[in-house]
Amino acid sequence: MTQRGGPRAGAGRKKGSTSEAKLIGKKVSSKVTSQLAAKGATPLEIMARVMAGDTSVTEMQFEAAKAAAPYIHPKLSAIQMNATVRRSVADMSDDELAALATDGDGQGES
Repeated sequence: MTQRGGPRAGAGRKKGSTSEAKLIGKKVSSKVTSQLAAKGATPLEIMARVMAGDTSVTEMQFEAAKAAAPYIHPKLSAIQMNATVRRSVADMSDDELAALATDGDGQGES
């Protein structure tokens, strides 16, 4: 009997592939970004000029830069950091120093 309904093996777009719409969007975005960078008018540069006191940037240009910034400049994301705090030898107890001296395997340094 043949299978009716439900998922079919090999059907649909493969994992990790990009849709045509996303490819077109990336091409347009990179083209616009390169054109703005060539003119020295990326949203980040315009905002930096305003911060530096450049009065040649109009309010409309600044608002346009503010609106376009999320589409051109990526937001920085938070990362989780695993770090061990190193302590001074003077702050360690005798047991901790002994553990360091045996290097955790029951033998001293060689």
